[in-house]
Amino acid sequence: MNQSLKQTIIVREDLEISTGKLAAQVAHASLNAAEIVRKKDRRKWQRWMDNGAKKIVLKVESEKRIHKLADEANRFGVVYSIVKDAGHTELSPGTITALGLGPDNAKKIDKISGSLDIF
Repeated sequence: MNQSLKQTIIVREDLEISTGKLAAQVAHASLNAAEIVRKKDRRKWQRWMDNGAKKIVLKVESEKRIHKLADEANRFGVVYSIVKDAGHTELSPGTITALGLGPDNAKKIDKISGSLDIF
């Protein structure tokens, strides 16, 4: 079965952070979620990697929305990773900045994050 796989990274737009900090948080979310999938289902992860490691970055308005999306991911059986900042630079320790979903079946991912805007 050849299904389209993708990863979605969702970031909070209500945080006032630099572009570099934002890039780091997106990278953390992507790598953390992908590593969970790699350990859980190596073949799925490898197919995603072999096909360009498709990903998209979307935005939400709040931490509360990050938690709601994580709950939906859990309900749909999609791997996710919530990023909490260490607090070394711009944010307080433990600030939730981003959510990585998948990689997983693109249709499943879209059920969770398909209505969000691109960052």
